[in-house]
Amino acid sequence: MDNHNENNLSFEDALKKLEEIVQKLEDGNLSLEESINIYEEGMKLSQKCNNILKSIEHKLVLIEKINQEFTETDITNNLVGGLGQEND
Repeated sequence: MDNHNENNLSFEDALKKLEEIVQKLEDGNLSLEESINIYEEGMKLSQKCNNILKSIEHKLVLIEKINQEFTETDITNNLVGGLGQEND
């Protein structure tokens, strides 16, 4: 797999290819050279998946932070039954 194609893979596609690689390695029908090459490809795909997940986690943290700031400063919080308040 070349870097250009690898960079354009979605998380789902990269994970699917990684699962296929694991299956091929577990089958044990590859030569040593093929095993090393496919292992290297798998490591690159694993890193790509990891980077995508880290990016998504970062986005979720930012969304939560923005949402928290919004609900803390929302004018309706001062009203009975407003955001962040329970009715008595």
